[in-house]
Amino acid sequence: MATYQTDIELPPDPSRVMEGLRDTGYEFNTAVADIIDNSIAANAKHIHINISCTPTNEIYMYLADDGCGMTFDELKNAMTYGSKVRQDPSSLGKFGLGLKTASTAFCRCLSVISRGSNFETNKVQWDIDYVIKTGGWNLRHLEPTDDELEYLYDLIGENTGTLVVWEKIDRLLKKSGTPAMMKKGLGSIEEDLRFHISMVYQRFLDKNDTRARDVEIVLNNVPVTYWDPFCVNEENTEVVGDEKLMIEMGDKEAPLSIKAYLIPRRDEFSTSEAGTKARVTNDMQGFYTYRENRLIHYGDWMKMFINEPHGSLLRVELSFGHELDDAFNVDIKKSRILLNDEIFRYIKDQFLPSPRRAANERYRTGVRKNIEKSHESTHDASNRNISSKASSVENSKLEVINPESGEVRVSNSNGSFVTNKITIKNTENKNACRVNPVPSLDDGTLWRPAIINGEHGVEINMSHPFYQKIYYPIRKQNVLVTGIDSLLWALAEAESSVFNRDTLELFEDLRVLTSRALKKLVMDLPEPTDDE
Repeated sequence: MATYQTDIELPPDPSRVMEGLRDTGYEFNTAVADIIDNSIAANAKHIHINISCTPTNEIYMYLADDGCGMTFDELKNAMTYGSKVRQDPSSLGKFGLGLKTASTAFCRCLSVISRGSNFETNKVQWDIDYVIKTGGWNLRHLEPTDDELEYLYDLIGENTGTLVVWEKIDRLLKKSGTPAMMKKGLGSIEEDLRFHISMVYQRFLDKNDTRARDVEIVLNNVPVTYWDPFCVNEENTEVVGDEKLMIEMGDKEAPLSIKAYLIPRRDEFSTSEAGTKARVTNDMQGFYTYRENRLIHYGDWMKMFINEPHGSLLRVELSFGHELDDAFNVDIKKSRILLNDEIFRYIKDQFLPSPRRAANERYRTGVRKNIEKSHESTHDASNRNISSKASSVENSKLEVINPESGEVRVSNSNGSFVTNKITIKNTENKNACRVNPVPSLDDGTLWRPAIINGEHGVEINMSHPFYQKIYYPIRKQNVLVTGIDSLLWALAEAESSVFNRDTLELFEDLRVLTSRALKKLVMDLPEPTDDE
């Protein structure tokens, strides 16, 4: 049996490690947020970010803060892959890898210039190409450039602070584009980043939010304003669930706050601008999860449910501190969490059912209103088309005898008789005499024959699922609407052409059974969205 003799130190190849860690899956917005986390952890009150492109299509990013800064030894530790654990466990920086991995995911050269507690300014740099050339973990100690010192000192004056510089950015935009293309591309990147920052650091940016200290973040000389996913300042926003759970972690407990907000439909916002800003879309519903007041996950139901239109008005705030990191399995990018089974089941089965019902009802109310609002012009083409051909296809005569009692004389191939089973209706729009959508029909059917403005017509039930799921999404496609309208009008006309007293109820039953079948057949089709 082999006996233990000595330890063997096997340092990893630096270039392979650095190149490998470039592929950890960072998105640009997430990477920049990781750098901002370090600034907030350093108690910065102001953070300035500048992203620019030279005439030769070289992209640079500067991120400066007025935090506590770092001495030379602290700077070396910060640039170490797997740096020492922070003394403050609530720090937004968590694994000691974010600064390096987030930066090198997009740039090949990372510099950090910092003035710490001894008020000396130092610059260190990881240059991947230099590491490959020298073959060692060689962190460069350099003199800051005049541009770097100017950008940092403009923010901090004589105080402490830090500047992070990305150079050799090779994974953001292709350099082959024209200057105009690069400018446009950077403009789009800046817009996306601005929104991401406004959402992730909402509690820090909102001066009225007392849960986090105030931090100003300026991107390309324009301050970032906060974005509130819960629209708390809107009158029609409702809190439909609010609980604080105590989660056991070994022999200790830590709080988890859960709050469900039902945001307004677009037409319920105080202004159209507020409705647009709220981003009431399918991919913005679900959980908004905050660790130490910083958003780390949003826009889905964490595999409890799929995102569906009727859930688009429900947003749920989950807030916890660093004590629950293990319970939530926070990842290195602080962009993904996994609930443990007990918390998962409680939220899904106990907390969410009531808020989901409320969201579903508000959504459906909005869809119904939109459907009723849109019907006026939806069937204009159908009315014109049917009116132009009706005389050649009508095989019955419908004569109103007594409008008050609803008596109508029907004359068709089976004779003549009087009935009060055909609806008599007059509309304000005299041209809408063939197809008339109505909010509902007493028997729940999709359609029924009617006399509309003295003409043979058909009433169509807007509350029937077939109308909501088939008609409403295609309402702007005249050919399709005219085709379906013509079919229902033809069925109503065929009924009037052949029924008599003995078969009247049979035709009513046929409409009822057909409508029930259609209701089941469209059950699993997508719900119409509120903005279709």
